[in-house]
Amino acid sequence: MTDVPFSTPESMPQEPTPAPSPVWKKVLLTPKGKLAIGVLAIVVVFILVTMQVYARPVTDNLVRTMSGFIPYPALSVDGKTVTIKEFLIEYDALQKYFGDLGEQAPPSDQLEIAIADTLVNKIAIQKLAVEYGVELDTDRVEQYYQDVIAQDGEEAFAQNLLETFGWTPEEFKTRIVESIVLALQMTDAVLADTQAQQSRKELIDTAYARVQTGEDFATVAKEVHAGFDAIESDLGYVKASVIPDTWASQVTALEEGQITGIVDLPEGYAVFKLEEKIVAGEDTQLHLLSITVPKVSLEEVVDEYLTTVKVKRYVGEE
Repeated sequence: MTDVPFSTPESMPQEPTPAPSPVWKKVLLTPKGKLAIGVLAIVVVFILVTMQVYARPVTDNLVRTMSGFIPYPALSVDGKTVTIKEFLIEYDALQKYFGDLGEQAPPSDQLEIAIADTLVNKIAIQKLAVEYGVELDTDRVEQYYQDVIAQDGEEAFAQNLLETFGWTPEEFKTRIVESIVLALQMTDAVLADTQAQQSRKELIDTAYARVQTGEDFATVAKEVHAGFDAIESDLGYVKASVIPDTWASQVTALEEGQITGIVDLPEGYAVFKLEEKIVAGEDTQLHLLSITVPKVSLEEVVDEYLTTVKVKRYVGEE
């Protein structure tokens, strides 16, 4: 009898053991894993769509559709954002306006820049109003609106507004009138702000001191006006009857060769010199020279403010 060799388990042929699945595969098969895959897919799609939104013109159909329910930012100023949807409301209104006039609208890129500039300035004024403690005067808003509709009446104006811009009167008040009134209020605030006007006041004080000590008036005026655009030193012959009330009494009291003190005008400071006085019939003509220093404007304050805060344009870039 032939002996059969004894086989141990170790020596017997065995089926290969399958490699264990990686842990991450097991995790992905769980409900939480499947949810994570879904969220990741949504994020990827969102990123891809967002890239397309900002790669295409702001008026593209995809941009219009997506910005209708996703608040994609068009621009931001110091943390305050205007969405593409809001931007398109302004854009479409201007396009409709030019169309109703029968005129060719500016190229879309130029129009986008103009709208972005307007919106950036609007936000800047709103921010500055908070700093200045200026609150929108609602009574002034209503009065301004009534002045606008006075000629045609509210019903006709509302119809024209709808046809021209696609807006209701309330939208017109919010988008246009409130911005204008706040800008007017801020203009008054800036012009009355002694700190904002300090450098300009010092400039006129220095000029006045120079002519008081005998320096040539025209020479001083020329030097002062060199720092500004389009200010004439020689006003020529001016009828006394048409001189504004804000400085009429000061110049009509002058004798030839005399100068006024510093006159604080609504939008600037001035010193006047009477060169010659001619009585012509019922009106007197005054040949006047002036040294004029304009006050710092709201536009200048806005420009300065925008250099100190973060401004980001996603559309309407220059």
